[in-house]
Amino acid sequence: MRTRRFISLVLAAVLLFPFFVFPVAETAAAESVSFRDVKQYEKEITYLSRLGVIRGYPDGTFRPNDSVKRIQAVQLILRALGIDLVEDSSVQFTDVKKGDYGYREVATAVELGIVSGKENGSFDPYGRLTRGQMAKIFANAFRLVGKWNKDFTDVKPGNWAYEYVQALAANGITTGYPDGSFRPNDSIQRMHFAAFLARYINDEFKPPVLTPFSRKEIIAKKESVVMIDVYDENEELISQGSGFVTTNGLIVTNYHVINGGSYFEVETHTGDIYELEGVVDYDLDNDIAILKPYDLLPIKQLRLGSKSMVEEGDDIVAIGSPLGFYNSVSIGIVSGIRHFEEEGWEADYIQFTAPVTFGNSGGPLLNMYGYVVGLVSFGFEIGNLNFALAVDHIKDVLQPYIGVPFYQLPVLSIEELPVIDDGEEEIPEEGEIPNEEKDPGEQPPAPTVETTKFVLEQNLVTSVFHPSLPILYGLDVFGNVVEVNYETRQVKTLPLPLPAERLYFANNELYITLLKGKHSSYWSEEDQQGAIAIIDANTFTLKKVFDVAIDPYDIVADDRYIYISSGSGQWTLLKSYDRTTYQEVDSTSIRQASFLEMSPDKTRIYAIDTDLSPRDMEVFFVSDGKFTVYYDSPYHGDYELAKDMTISSDGKYLFNHAGTVFYATPLQSTNMTYAATIQPFTAIAFDRTANVFYTAKDHTVRMYNQTFEEVKEWIVSGTVQNIFVSNGKVVLLTTETPYSNGLNVQSIQIFNQAVDSGL
Repeated sequence: MRTRRFISLVLAAVLLFPFFVFPVAETAAAESVSFRDVKQYEKEITYLSRLGVIRGYPDGTFRPNDSVKRIQAVQLILRALGIDLVEDSSVQFTDVKKGDYGYREVATAVELGIVSGKENGSFDPYGRLTRGQMAKIFANAFRLVGKWNKDFTDVKPGNWAYEYVQALAANGITTGYPDGSFRPNDSIQRMHFAAFLARYINDEFKPPVLTPFSRKEIIAKKESVVMIDVYDENEELISQGSGFVTTNGLIVTNYHVINGGSYFEVETHTGDIYELEGVVDYDLDNDIAILKPYDLLPIKQLRLGSKSMVEEGDDIVAIGSPLGFYNSVSIGIVSGIRHFEEEGWEADYIQFTAPVTFGNSGGPLLNMYGYVVGLVSFGFEIGNLNFALAVDHIKDVLQPYIGVPFYQLPVLSIEELPVIDDGEEEIPEEGEIPNEEKDPGEQPPAPTVETTKFVLEQNLVTSVFHPSLPILYGLDVFGNVVEVNYETRQVKTLPLPLPAERLYFANNELYITLLKGKHSSYWSEEDQQGAIAIIDANTFTLKKVFDVAIDPYDIVADDRYIYISSGSGQWTLLKSYDRTTYQEVDSTSIRQASFLEMSPDKTRIYAIDTDLSPRDMEVFFVSDGKFTVYYDSPYHGDYELAKDMTISSDGKYLFNHAGTVFYATPLQSTNMTYAATIQPFTAIAFDRTANVFYTAKDHTVRMYNQTFEEVKEWIVSGTVQNIFVSNGKVVLLTTETPYSNGLNVQSIQIFNQAVDSGL
């Protein structure tokens, strides 16, 4: 059966899409709000607020326990889909008439088949919606299908809402209540509405899959895989391949599958054929294409995992359409995780043993928890060598389109799609980097500078300099905290009761994060635990170890409070603790594994995420341990960002280690806006007396003036790990490999840049 479905067929009851129409003035989409009455589902509500999807009331509340009204739902549908309101209509209800508030919205929705009135001729605009009704609306709006592995106690087969509630549960939208019920007759509360919506928009809010599926259950996921037919301008079939439906209803495949095509169709497991609207985005280097159907397909979306979810020997399943045979299943194991490199390109691949051939390209590689871990990309018949691109690269391409309304997703014109040569290219050996050709006009490097060197007995994995004394603090490879006086060369070591990860100096104390578990996206915030060690820097003694209800990742402090970001739980928490009472003071939402920077005036904490793409920065204003205001950077992928950033000693600039410099101000209009670009670096230090700053990367140290112009460059022996300026001298922590056995040795090196540069 050949079908082409249009938007009108799914408009019916899209009540769930972006979201609440509140009686408050419209705000910028990038601005987010912290609602003072939100405790449950704070992460989901904050996320939707950051997307500009929801807003609150003028009094700063969200009213999470209120129910959603029918008129609100209608307005939301039309706003979400961008539908123009009818100018004139014959639609008439006893309680919603021409000229009434909301009439045009209701009339438009009725004419489009989105909603209908009641048998008595009314519309009941302020009537309540039940959870069962919302399940039907949700399933119909987003074409959700599927069956969960169990039934709710109060929604059994035969119940009118059964298939809709099951579809929500099967797609990770709901898990019901702890007692096993769904409560279909209760009103749908705004907080639950927000949670359902956040889970649909972003898989990261869905409950993690903790129990492996049976082989039969994994194979059943082939219903999410489609066969792609590619036609040229003469409507001749030129190629076939596989693809799968994932986040936001988009279809993922290899670019070479659709290469040279003029239009595309997909065939689903039911035999239905749908014409695609086009290509949303692509990545030629990694052979990825993201396709969009004209309408959401009635197919369960596959969840994207990570290459870290599999290791050698794990069972995997590859699904595709080899030689035009729809949805063939191959079973095998992971035989290796490979990293390929060429000049300007690198990528991770999963090597597996499941047999694949022509037509498998673009299909998913699944682990036994049902997550897509790779995109089947190529193979060699000799030796049964098959490779799937790690799904992490796909997530990078998809990231900008998460949260964008489906019908507003643009597609590229056929003329914009490059046609690539099918000629074979040599695949580099794992880890191979081709020899670089030197520019004949390239200047010779600066000579290696002479330094005073002090070799450390144990290497440090992280370090921080004392701001006024000739002391370096660090955590050594054995988990001890170390104090190094680089003038007297005296070294002190102090053991810690738990594995340590990060340290921060303030108030003449060291604050050290102690771990009680491995960072994990699946370690929920209510179960997280860790500890903080406080070291008295005057005596270098352990002053206190106290437990925290968080998996500590990074840490900063002001005069009274300690602030800790979590390393687990995806959208998780940033917490504050009183450093004298050791009690939790406040918390707010943050991305897992975010690095923190405290402004010198101790009024703002800057954060940068480490596991999303594009990477993002945000700021949290703090007062007396409370998080008062926060907002994101005004950019989203506009500038290159590394995982690390450092705020300048005067508090005016944020230096991202990719070399991008941003303003750091208390004004939202200028805060985190672009200032300048310098060379990328791994460490930075500031000399406010001389109005210069220093950066280091590999063997090179650079000095810049206050206008960000490079003044001087030095080469040092070893790779620089950290840098500091003390009384005009540059102090470096470096790593060298002086022995043939490959042993790394760390040193503290000191040189007087004023003497060397003739300043």
